[in-house]
Amino acid sequence: MKDVAHKLTEFVQTHLPTARALEIEVADYDSQSLTLRAPLGPSINDKHTAFGGSLYVVAVMAGWGMVYLRCREAGIDPNIVVARGEIDYLAPVPGDIVASSLPVTEGDWEIFLQQFEERGKAKIELQTRILQGGEPAVKFTGLYAIIGHAPNIQV
Repeated sequence: MKDVAHKLTEFVQTHLPTARALEIEVADYDSQSLTLRAPLGPSINDKHTAFGGSLYVVAVMAGWGMVYLRCREAGIDPNIVVARGEIDYLAPVPGDIVASSLPVTEGDWEIFLQQFEERGKAKIELQTRILQGGEPAVKFTGLYAIIGHAPNIQV
């Protein structure tokens, strides 16, 4: 796991109460993909599977976290927003929620960072997956934007 991965955990614990309540943690990060894990307990529904809203949050956060970590590696403390999100629920998730971002090309990251350097804002589309039994249970596509540097947030 890259050294910057702990920065995501710190940010989530400090500034994102919903993600903190779901007990989201970094499971793996290698600059190409980020995997987050959240235990089923805080997200369980009446069917003893993960609540759809929790699946959405963890899927969004896998992409959001990928943008955050890639920006931090580039020396940027980003102000990230989700500009668009689309999700497909394909199967129930009866255990821990494990969401992974799918890799994009280094060229896509270079364009994204170059746009930010030139304009102070940039967008990138990322996909995440939550698997169940090796098959996609959730497919998420998000458009993530950075719009300057993160404000100083007081909690």
